[in-house]
Amino acid sequence: MKASASLASLCAALACASWVPSAPALARDLEPSRQKGLSRRQGNSTGEWPYGPFSTKGRDIVNSRGEVINWAGVNWPMSGETMIPEGLEWKSASDILDDVVSVGFNYIRMGYAIQMIDEIFDQGGEDVPLEKALILGLGQENGTKVTNEIISKNPAWTRETTRFEIWSDIANIAATKGLYIHPDVHVGKAQWCCSHTDGNAWFDDVTFSAADWRRGLAHVATWAKGHPNVVSMSLRNELRESWNRTDLYYNWETMIGNMSAGADAIHEANPDLLITWSGMQYDQDLSALATRKNILTAPCYKCTAIRDAARREPVYFDLGAHAWADKVVWELHLYPMSEDLDTGTCEVIEAGFYRNGFNALGIEAPAAGCNITKDCPPAQRLTPVIISEFGNAQDGSLYDSVVQNCIRAYTEKHGVSWMMWSLAGSYRIRSGAQGVVDTWGMTNADWSGWSSPETVEGYWKPWVAGMNLPKRP
Repeated sequence: MKASASLASLCAALACASWVPSAPALARDLEPSRQKGLSRRQGNSTGEWPYGPFSTKGRDIVNSRGEVINWAGVNWPMSGETMIPEGLEWKSASDILDDVVSVGFNYIRMGYAIQMIDEIFDQGGEDVPLEKALILGLGQENGTKVTNEIISKNPAWTRETTRFEIWSDIANIAATKGLYIHPDVHVGKAQWCCSHTDGNAWFDDVTFSAADWRRGLAHVATWAKGHPNVVSMSLRNELRESWNRTDLYYNWETMIGNMSAGADAIHEANPDLLITWSGMQYDQDLSALATRKNILTAPCYKCTAIRDAARREPVYFDLGAHAWADKVVWELHLYPMSEDLDTGTCEVIEAGFYRNGFNALGIEAPAAGCNITKDCPPAQRLTPVIISEFGNAQDGSLYDSVVQNCIRAYTEKHGVSWMMWSLAGSYRIRSGAQGVVDTWGMTNADWSGWSSPETVEGYWKPWVAGMNLPKRP
């Protein structure tokens, strides 16, 4: 398959692997009116907080002053059918952000849908206004009702305020409170995530156009130029095997080809941004990249075999060969309901972390767990690694969860940045149902307080305090 010019560096880095994605040129003339107004001189470089642009130095993320930066944060979903951040009908954006700050968090991972950008291009560059977005997602009656509620809590907005204008306002308010905003491509089609059958699983799945995804990445990276506290953005959330299409080649070669093209799209649009790169199998595994394995033969759960791999020259991913080499941050997830990983003891969890990418921190292999798994190779290159999702019911079971407490001890010991799932105690729509309460969310159902004030005080605040985060501006 013919590769585009934007993938020339990828071909060199992968020793001209036999498969790379076709990448049609991104349209440059379909920009929303608000984005067209951005000066080309604007970017994420500042002489004041947050002291961007950020880059990587060995295992660390550093600001423009060379200071090591670490994060502790929360996921704030906005990738549901309305594509408006959850909770705004219950509380103002400023008050929600005050709640985030009150825990000590300094980072918000905001999951969005590529559909949000697709609809801008479909409408000749015009973004979707608030009321239309809510009616499309919730129906006429409830959409109108929630529109009125959002405007009553956020009177600076009107029915015509667009999705990206709302996101921009949230980012601007967050900056005044010392909060970083991280755009995360959570899904292609706006919906609850994630499964093997939701159509969002893998490149060119039913609702995951790789070309539209790259276009969306470039669009959001350009938007980020207007927001200095947007210092990073993700490539894709929780890649996994598609059970809808069986011809998509779920393996390291396909993943690295596509993710490199996505990183090119971000970096060309906004070279200041850090780029978080997620792993295989619901973002559990980055072993082939961190350990520099032959990507034609490197093992991964349920990967499509490359049958002639033994007869081909080995292919290795070389991060250093790319223009964005000092911008990439590996990100991993872990939940107790993993399909394939043993999460029964902290020893095996730590060994799995080391094998799957945390070896890139240059830390010592955990002897107890590695003696069990016998699979703890060293990394090829020091690179920052974060845990951008994990979660549990927000109640007393936090104190008894093996996964939760292993992650806590691991992040405190090794200085690993993290984002818990999630802020949202309710969703205006999820999996077809409206007004869904989520006991894994930190807020209560009407966002008037915490779901579990005791665990916020006794669990989350001490954990955040133990991370020694940079002082707020």
